[in-house]
Amino acid sequence: MNTSISFVNIVQPKQREALLKSKSTPVLFYGGAKGGGKSYLVRFREIRRRLKYPNTKGLIVRRTYPELLSNHIRKFFEEYPETVNWFNKSEKVITYPNGSITEFSYLKNTDDVYTYQGREYEDISIDEITQHEEETFKILRTSLRTINPAVKPRVLLTGNPGGIGHAWVKRLFVDKQYRPGELPEDYGFIQAFVSDNTALLKADPDYVKRLEDLPPHLKRAYLEGDWSIFAGQAFVELQRAIHIIEPFELPKNTRYFASFDPGYNHPFSFIVFAVVPEGTVYVVKRYSDRLKTTREIAEGIREYTQNKGLQIYSGHDLWYPGRGGGPSQVEEFNENRIGPQQGYYWIKAKTDRKSGVRQIHKYLNPKNYPDGKPRVFFFSNCAEVYDAVAQMQIDPKDPEDVVKVDADDNGYGGDDDFDSFKYGLMSRAYPNSPQEIKPTQFSGQAVLDQLLEEKY
Repeated sequence: MNTSISFVNIVQPKQREALLKSKSTPVLFYGGAKGGGKSYLVRFREIRRRLKYPNTKGLIVRRTYPELLSNHIRKFFEEYPETVNWFNKSEKVITYPNGSITEFSYLKNTDDVYTYQGREYEDISIDEITQHEEETFKILRTSLRTINPAVKPRVLLTGNPGGIGHAWVKRLFVDKQYRPGELPEDYGFIQAFVSDNTALLKADPDYVKRLEDLPPHLKRAYLEGDWSIFAGQAFVELQRAIHIIEPFELPKNTRYFASFDPGYNHPFSFIVFAVVPEGTVYVVKRYSDRLKTTREIAEGIREYTQNKGLQIYSGHDLWYPGRGGGPSQVEEFNENRIGPQQGYYWIKAKTDRKSGVRQIHKYLNPKNYPDGKPRVFFFSNCAEVYDAVAQMQIDPKDPEDVVKVDADDNGYGGDDDFDSFKYGLMSRAYPNSPQEIKPTQFSGQAVLDQLLEEKY
């Protein structure tokens, strides 16, 4: 078949090793440090497989759409310009002349993976797998199958140390500690370093220096590929089946409050909490975005809270003077009708990091209470907040603290939701042992409709 694709791009030795290994290994993990050419390998392998095997399907996954767009879709067009003519923008798929398909998708929340049940792919590539829980990998792998006897379905995973999936990826691919039903021959790991990517080093000679300038624990992880540095998930009490619940109608005397972590280039995070009289806290609403002015954020807050006012606990930088001694952001919020006159009260949050970590542990751990139930839950529409807390890692220099996580170049993947959540919980007294509240059916915006009948 004449596709007019010309493979002027080549793979480097470590990438070639991974390509050969993937032929005999059902699930291959490639990477383990930054700069090893992981995303390029995903694209090269995907297009070669689709052209080699007509009428087959491949899936490329990232956690967010901006990451998917910048790291794969646009790069695909740069490296293989002919594919632009075969791309369906609305469906985010490339349909090749030979009938094969490359599908691009993003899975921001673990629950999103269940929409893939029943689908069929000969190849699945999950880029930055450590950003996902093990459940995502397991469910997606059930879609790996084919009726073509000439094709052996394969999974390609890439990633670095750290993130919400660090522990299970390390167990399976680095430590090779297999559980019943996991066959050792099904899993392979190719460790790649920035030194293996001569193309990157030639194009960006300063990249290694930037890695060397990182804090010591991050340097060990991202430059040296040290998986032990991120071995500990900070909040091991977290269990999705326990802490994430479906929204339900809360008692009429429930009180509401909010937290805010400001941001512009990196996302801001506004979280609405509900606390029932017995002391249990529920995360009921989340509003987050980036590149928004204070006026735009204020409009969003009014919409999300239906103009009913709140106590809002925020980081202290909200009170810092603006550029050139201009108004602080809290003053700008007041000017944009998010102030005391409208029932919105900005309060400086307690920001001590270690105290915040201890407070979160207290609320999360069901063992702290005679009834064996935690004192904080996340409504399912706020799973992003749960994910942000779950991905936090113990600081190896200070086990009572967590590693600070900055957003990537696209403004995603930071710890903004975690900081906002921490501000909220730090505003609460340590709860008693409440009586059980039996959930009732939640409909529409019932929680927010009753939001703060009384003004604080």
